[in-house]
Amino acid sequence: MRMEICKHQQKCDFYGCKNMAKYSFSTKGFLRKDLVFCEDCMKKMFESFSKMVVPKPVEAPFKNKKKKEKI
Repeated sequence: MRMEICKHQQKCDFYGCKNMAKYSFSTKGFLRKDLVFCEDCMKKMFESFSKMVVPKPVEAPFKNKKKKEKI
């Protein structure tokens, strides 16, 4: 999967949006065409994804293991 800036002028693929697309999302063969969307729809989509999926922080290798054993 790959995200790029659109090279051609196209309308946003989201239903009801009449803006021109700025970004292109390619799945390299999984879908027949690239999905294109404008900057506003990308921000809304990112906000929706961030509510559903929250990344977990990586534990630091230098944390004191003795504190975990006491708990």
